Amino acid sequence: MKLKSLLFVCCFGLLTSAFADNHHFHPQANKAEANAAAAKPTDKAKLPGYCEIEIINSSFDDVRVYGVFDDGTTLNPFSIYSYEAPHYIDLFYYGYCHAGMNLWIDTYSGYRVYAGYTYTNSTVRIVPYLKQTKVEITSK
Repeated sequence: MKLKSLLFVCCFGLLTSAFADNHHFHPQANKAEANAAAAKPTDKAKLPGYCEIEIINSSFDDVRVYGVFDDGTTLNPFSIYSYEAPHYIDLFYYGYCHAGMNLWIDTYSGYRVYAGYTYTNSTVRIVPYLKQTKVEITSK
């Protein structure tokens, strides 16, 4: 009986982490006008990974991600724990895909891992390097 309970708790824990909120959007992307503009034929051209920035934390440190979109709107900061599933920032708002955004990635100890303009369809991979973390940027 104890083994069944432990197995149930482990499976439940894995399912909750698998369905965690890892897609982040521009605040205007959820409004009715933005949704109406996104319903045009350009929306049908969206593929998985289209117009997104992917952030993968493959390091041993937990990080916090901050950002500013092209129009000056701030991204709601979020955390990415070590070896968590990839997070995606959607840059499709106001009816079209934007070129990129400014990103800042800090560890919880205050070390700035990355600060810079990140283009659409890029992957930001946080990796361990010489007892610290570093960032590798690749384009899709």
